[in-house]
Amino acid sequence: MARVTVVAAFVCSFAATALGVTEIHDVVYRTVDGVALALDIYLPGGAGPHPAVVLVHGGAWHTGDKRRLAPLARFLAERGYVAFSINYRLAPDFTFPAALEDLRCAVKWIRAHAADYAVDPDRIAALGTSAGAHLVALLGTAPEAVGACGDPGIPSRIRAVIALFGPMDLLSAAGTPAERAVEGFLGAAAGDAPDLWREASPITWVSPDDPPFLLIHGRADRVVPYEESVRMADALRRAGVEVGLLIIPGAGHGFINRPDTPAARTAVAAILDFLDDTLAGP
Repeated sequence: MARVTVVAAFVCSFAATALGVTEIHDVVYRTVDGVALALDIYLPGGAGPHPAVVLVHGGAWHTGDKRRLAPLARFLAERGYVAFSINYRLAPDFTFPAALEDLRCAVKWIRAHAADYAVDPDRIAALGTSAGAHLVALLGTAPEAVGACGDPGIPSRIRAVIALFGPMDLLSAAGTPAERAVEGFLGAAAGDAPDLWREASPITWVSPDDPPFLLIHGRADRVVPYEESVRMADALRRAGVEVGLLIIPGAGHGFINRPDTPAARTAVAAILDFLDDTLAGP
């Protein structure tokens, strides 16, 4: 019964700002290449320190904005998580690894300012949708040298990854309608730079020291095939990494943005269970 109430609250949060949540918008976490990159902060009530979740929007690496995940950020803050929804540099003006570098800088900024926002710096997860799922999966798997950012003394490692309907092996997009978006993100065609396409693929970097993953995908996704998450889950399991895989029948791409559907409610329940398990305790 408690879980039903929680998921119902997620639906309501799309209609109004959650009570007890403090929002701080447009905080600049870095300026690079003349671009000021900002994040929005959603603070729960209570003294903390609280676990935190970095939210990364989708948009085929070319479009999108941090406000897209505002309803989910408010909902997570209601549940006791400090949510940081971030912007990052977009293609084609900025190619890989620019966006990953921005994610690393955002995590380091959060750690450096943890006391300001009652965050436990050792309990930070990352959640992304679509292209954002690809980026948080890279954040969880690729070595710090890939998209390195700032002070090497502050780690960008996260404690858990939640990836919703994201591409995990970019070479799988070659010859499909998604190829052009990937090419714009990487700045090179697959035939000309296959090693670059592999380097930018989370599945390439899977290793035993990766954090726990939760992969969620709709079986009816026509933008990013659900097999991407299946293959990633298999690779993580073979490496001995804790991984959850949720394939939702009938759900298409971006279903989490329709909170009044059974698919979204199922996903949110799984996300909360996963966060409660992986970020529990100091």
